[in-house]
Parts: sequence; structure tokens; C-alpha cells
Amino acid sequence: MNRNNNFDCHADNFKPNNCCPKIVFVVPTGPTGGIGITGPTGPTGATGATGPTGPTGATGVAATLTVGTTTTGLAGTAASVTNSGTAEAAVFDFVIPEGPTGPTGATGATGEIGPTGPTGATGEIGPTGPTGATGEIGPAGPTGATGEIGPTGPTGATGEIGPTGPTGATGEIGPTSHG
Repeated sequence: MNRNNNFDCHADNFKPNNCCPKIVFVVPTGPTGGIGITGPTGPTGATGATGPTGPTGATGVAATLTVGTTTTGLAGTAASVTNSGTAEAAVFDFVIPEGPTGPTGATGATGEIGPTGPTGATGEIGPTGPTGATGEIGPAGPTGATGEIGPTGPTGATGEIGPTGPTGATGEIGPTSHG
């Protein structure tokens, strides 16, 4: 339908090679713009199929492991292990925190009596105590040895003449002398 030389080319009436003229627009191309900002990461895709097993690797160098130091850490801190050596010659240093004090255990059995210790140093002399009561008289001791004879004393005064004694027995007759 033609209306004042205007074409009715609405979408509901448009058919190729219809009465509507073909309009070609030529838009000039400008210079390429800068790179835009990166968009958000898309969702993770499905897991792919497992690939073939790779070739066996070369035999590695044997490593050594040595225990280094063991230190008691502060109570409540974390335990730790550090390698103060190398990857091939590892030296592990441990820090183990101190645990809480445990409950008091039961009293153990009495141990054996130990040997007598050395005599201690003599202490200071204390003050003299009071005199004690007199004790009982003990038994007489044995007679002592006779002592040396002492010097002769001075001659005493002459005493009185005593009474005449009895007559003695007649003696034996002696040998005769010849002349």
C-alpha cells in the first residue's frame, strides 16, 4: 500500500522483495578501542577424562633424616618441627610444649635406712649446768701397793726400865780348849 509515497514496511507486513525498498547503511569503522576490563571468572567446567599414565621417573637421591634438638616450649603453645638441615640431609628440631602439672601421686613405700653419715663438727661448749646432788658412797677399792720406806725419824726419848724377865734355860756345854 502506498501512502504519500511512503512505504508501509512495518515488521508485520515486511516480506523480502515486497514493496519496501532495501536500505543499506554504511557505518564508518573507527579506530580499535583499548582492552576492556576482565570479566568475572566463569563456573568450573566438568572434570575431564583421566589422561594416560606418564613414564616412570628417574630414581631420586636418597635423603637422610636426623633428629636435631628437642626443646620444651611454654605451656599452652603449639608443638612445632623445623628442618634446620637441607632437603637431602634433613635435621628435625622439635619444640614440645610443657604439659600441665599432674595430680599428686600416692605416697610411696618407705625406703631402706641409709648408712650413717659422717660425724658432724663439734658444737660450741654450752654453759655449765647446776651442781648435781651428792651420790651414794661407793664400795671400798682394793688396797694399794706398799709405798717406799720413808726416812728414819728422830730417836725418841729413853723409856722407863721394864721388869726383869724370867731366867733362861741352861745352855749346852761348849768345847774345852787345850792348851
